[in-house]
Amino acid sequence: MEIICIEAGPILTNCYIVISNNKNEAIIVDTALNSADLLFDIIKKRKIKVKGIILTHSHWDHSGDAGEVRMITGAPVMIHKSDEYRLLEPNKNALMFLPFEIKACPPDKYLNDMDILKFDNMEFEVRHTPGHTEGGICLVNHSEKIVFAGDTIFNQSIGRTDLPGGSTELLLNSINRKIMTLDDNYILHCGHGPSTTVGDERFNNPFINGYFDEMDI
Repeated sequence: MEIICIEAGPILTNCYIVISNNKNEAIIVDTALNSADLLFDIIKKRKIKVKGIILTHSHWDHSGDAGEVRMITGAPVMIHKSDEYRLLEPNKNALMFLPFEIKACPPDKYLNDMDILKFDNMEFEVRHTPGHTEGGICLVNHSEKIVFAGDTIFNQSIGRTDLPGGSTELLLNSINRKIMTLDDNYILHCGHGPSTTVGDERFNNPFINGYFDEMDI
């Protein structure tokens, strides 16, 4: 598996192209505003067939170019149903005035907790991790011990919970049940900033360090 990360958009969102070992197929994880051209340049140069566009959640900085990337690649857009409403009315649900128009992008497929997605020789487990948004998800590849975490958790931080649909209690519970149960050497590829590991966050993340000491994980 090969992972290519590009940083795009006004909030410097990480978008990922995940390519199978035999180079035939790939998925895209998150489509930041202004990411389409950057993604297309790589896809065209590498002659990659994109089989899925997976959105970890529907905040505009992660989904703004979803429609354009779908048009370019022909790949289906996938998201948890609880986050669909922002894709249907992105500007209405942006929570701030945006000096640009984001086109609606109805999803092609809903993702559910514990779904198994297979693309070529890659397999991903969907883990529903609400708290940052209602339908936030993480993608876990157990064979490579890799997690695409979106805005659920960051390097020594966690996703915001002060926006509509957010909940600190839900987010910490999601981290507890869906991320901290993984082995320490699982790599977390986050929606913003550098990657990290489950172990590093277990012991060094100030938002969760000590929070789980008395919890059964």
